[in-house]
Amino acid sequence: MSDEASGGRGAQERGTGGRTGLYFCRCGPNLGNVVRLPELAEGEGWPGAADVAIHDVLCSPEGKAWLAARIREQGLERVVIGACSPREHEHTFRGVLEGAGRSAWHLAMVNLREQAEWIAGGEPGAVTARARALVSAALRRVALQRPIAPGEVDVSADVLVVGGGAAGISAALALAQERRKVVLVERAFVLGGLANQLDEIFPDLECASCFMEPALDRVLHDDRIEVLTGAEVTRVRGAAGRFTVELAIAPRSVDPAACLGCGECAKACPAESRDPYAGGLGTRRAIHLPYAGCLPHVSVVDRAACRHHGGRGRGPDCDLCASACAFGAIRLDEAPAVRSVEVGAIVVATGLEPGAADGPEGVVSSYQLERMLHPNGPTAGAVRGVAGEVPRAILLAATATDDGAELAAREILKLAHLVKARLPDARVTVAGGLDRAPQLARVAAELAAEGVELVPGALVDGGVTKVLGGLSVRLSAPGGIETRHAADLVVVHAAPRPAVGSAALARLLRIDSDAAGFFLDGAAGPFEPTATRIGGVYVAGGAAGPRTIHQAIRDGAAAAGQVLSSLLPGEKKALEPLAVDVEADLCGGCGICASACPFGAVVIQPGVGKAKVEAVHCRGCGTCAAACPTGAASARHYTRAQIEAEISALLAAGGA
Repeated sequence: MSDEASGGRGAQERGTGGRTGLYFCRCGPNLGNVVRLPELAEGEGWPGAADVAIHDVLCSPEGKAWLAARIREQGLERVVIGACSPREHEHTFRGVLEGAGRSAWHLAMVNLREQAEWIAGGEPGAVTARARALVSAALRRVALQRPIAPGEVDVSADVLVVGGGAAGISAALALAQERRKVVLVERAFVLGGLANQLDEIFPDLECASCFMEPALDRVLHDDRIEVLTGAEVTRVRGAAGRFTVELAIAPRSVDPAACLGCGECAKACPAESRDPYAGGLGTRRAIHLPYAGCLPHVSVVDRAACRHHGGRGRGPDCDLCASACAFGAIRLDEAPAVRSVEVGAIVVATGLEPGAADGPEGVVSSYQLERMLHPNGPTAGAVRGVAGEVPRAILLAATATDDGAELAAREILKLAHLVKARLPDARVTVAGGLDRAPQLARVAAELAAEGVELVPGALVDGGVTKVLGGLSVRLSAPGGIETRHAADLVVVHAAPRPAVGSAALARLLRIDSDAAGFFLDGAAGPFEPTATRIGGVYVAGGAAGPRTIHQAIRDGAAAAGQVLSSLLPGEKKALEPLAVDVEADLCGGCGICASACPFGAVVIQPGVGKAKVEAVHCRGCGTCAAACPTGAASARHYTRAQIEAEISALLAAGGA
């Protein structure tokens, strides 16, 4: 390392801001080949600087010690550094100032590397002039920078888990530890997600309810897990360690503490509606148990169908269900509720929706066949094809556009096995998909030995037509050849879709989604597979795209592990130092700042009519300060005076 104190020192800084040092760093070989550093460090050309020098590698241990000594020896209060990007070492040099007993906020760092040295085709004279303008602007600005007092707040070790399927249940159970609380929010009125609606689970064909119910029971009886069903997130404020989340809770209209799930209320109900848990293959009463064996095992009222709430037929005096309930559990006039929770992290485990199958009668989705096969499903376990008859020829296929190749193949092979076992005399055909999942070749060979026919190709879009006696199916075979097959039940594995409400939730959390609408996980890096680009927000399971149930469970555990390692009970969280201040005397209470704030950190104080920034929620983006028409809102460290001084210096230098 070399120490080239140039000897050329500018006059004492004018004003009351204290002495300022100006230091250039060569960044090893990165700076100084085009920018003429000696020319910048010579002479009396820096009226704002009391000391000017050059160092080879200022961020090195030697360089930091040199800078700290220089600050003390020269009695400096402020420092401007011309070097690399502030993103790399601004925090480094702030630490040096603090170590030297100065305010970390009395530093201005100029990016001479990217904004001057590395400009393509730059001529040394012009580039050096540009560097001089940038440094002049920083010197003008640093004289107006003010110390910012640090603030902190207690971290919340509690966690919000959004979604009560396999991934959410896994995360909640892993997170529910001493000195922690988990709030598990589920949009539906039951837990378990899609996994709990299946009959058997691939690859070992385990009983789905036997697989899921012990975990669901643990969640419902763990004192450290609060379960809120019929609930969804409506607002999110704050940051990692201290989120404030507002929840809207829809009325179940049935008291969970009193209901035994006996079903007598449903028998008395005169109103019917489509049953979403039947895959469109059945109906249910307006008051109902969502499905047999559901947990919580409590009835719920579908208010859109309920005649008491405006459904077709009898009017608001309809209370037949309440009259039939021997336990007084019905609460027809229960109101919606709003709840606010404080948490340190959020795990998004909203799952996915099964794809839908289009076509004539006899075409069903793989999910609909799953529900048919379930003994408590809409057909009580009976497989039905065209005209509701027992099918003699069944074809199972994935669509050519289904990107979840392995998942689709697994589902189709499992269903082919179950259907063949249920209808041994039927001709069962699996069309395509296996070429995209060669790892399932052994399973496919076992199916072939059972008598299942395996044919190449994928289902052509719109390739199922109704013909006399059944259905005609067109498949796109390899080589562009189309083949035709006859069937009276066609089962399509269509591409899954993001869960209802995913887009709105992504906007609230400010996390990214892919082209299909699934949440992007792993955005924080390959070693944080469930983390998003927003600190403290994690994604697990089908919310990030098609997953098997076992993969979703591992995702939930992984997200919980990342939360547990980063969120410790008793910790303090530093408040955003760049939070905005509001000068009450200038504030007119117009509310523009509150509506502009993307983080919900600005409120208009009741009875006062003035804006107030809640520091715990502010992230220092400055949007409110930019929107304020009176100048009452001012971003710390980015005040109007500081920015105007910087711009004026650039303009005086010719806009370099």
